[in-house]
Amino acid sequence: MSYHYFIGIKTPTSIEDTVRFFREKYNLSTAYKAIPHMDDLHITLLFIGALPEGEIADLVQGLTTVASQQTAFNLSVSGLSYFGSPKGPRVVYLSVEPSTELDKLQQSIALIGRSDLGIESDKHFTPHITIAKKRKLTSDFAIPKESYAPIEFTVNGFSLFRIHPSETPKYEIIEHFSLG
Repeated sequence: MSYHYFIGIKTPTSIEDTVRFFREKYNLSTAYKAIPHMDDLHITLLFIGALPEGEIADLVQGLTTVASQQTAFNLSVSGLSYFGSPKGPRVVYLSVEPSTELDKLQQSIALIGRSDLGIESDKHFTPHITIAKKRKLTSDFAIPKESYAPIEFTVNGFSLFRIHPSETPKYEIIEHFSLG
């Protein structure tokens, strides 16, 4: 049996109050089928999909090398945004401010995905933390983009996550990779 996997950065508990605030402010559970568990909040660096167990060891080795070549860095979350139509976004998320360190890490991981797993990642990386997805309303449900005082946190590493679609929380850390 092969599970689905992704590589990402688990977000700190310091953003949870902001997540709760926006979920309540816009009553997101009314309009969206998927409201991620607080323990599942993350920034996706590379979605892998199905991966046979036998390929995990090589992937872990490559990711260990990537992690050793980069040091810890800071990120800031400073807005509410979305993917899709302003009249009814398909994904609502917290915006992550641009970061050259994050871009470098994501590009290094995308290179491993391409060379070791044959995964062609999106050319345009938009770092974000999904707080609601999969619209269940057919009527308009507009959500404005908002900015707020940045919440800064330090990224000390990233993880390989296994997805368990029928469980809550859905994401299990298989391996954590500490930076530098």
